[in-house]
Amino acid sequence: MTFAEFIVIFGFICSAIGALIGYFLNNKLAISRDKRKEFNALVDPMYQSLLSIRKQPSYYLKGTWEITFMMIREKLPFWKRKGFDRAIEAYKKSKTEYNQNRKPDGMGGFIEGDRSVISHAADNLLKYLKPR
Repeated sequence: MTFAEFIVIFGFICSAIGALIGYFLNNKLAISRDKRKEFNALVDPMYQSLLSIRKQPSYYLKGTWEITFMMIREKLPFWKRKGFDRAIEAYKKSKTEYNQNRKPDGMGGFIEGDRSVISHAADNLLKYLKPR
């Protein structure tokens, strides 16, 4: 084998290895991009709802928010899941406290209680629902 043949074979092997590395790297980047888009599509409606609750506290989220939170939990890294679970429980607790503190006003309605608890719980949930 001459030196010229060695250079041609070595160039071919390096090209093949470079192409494989490029393929695997691009595949990994595409998968992470798709996961990020999927997470953002899942989080965005809940994020907008919680922002509106933070501005004008309400004691409920519309829709099937518990199922959505379960799906979001599965997309979070494992080190954030425990804190997210605590934030969900704090939100549920704030709803029950708000409902217990409402008092009838004598005309068929209710005197609203302290809504800052709900706003604080929404802030805690928003920490985990930032779009990526």
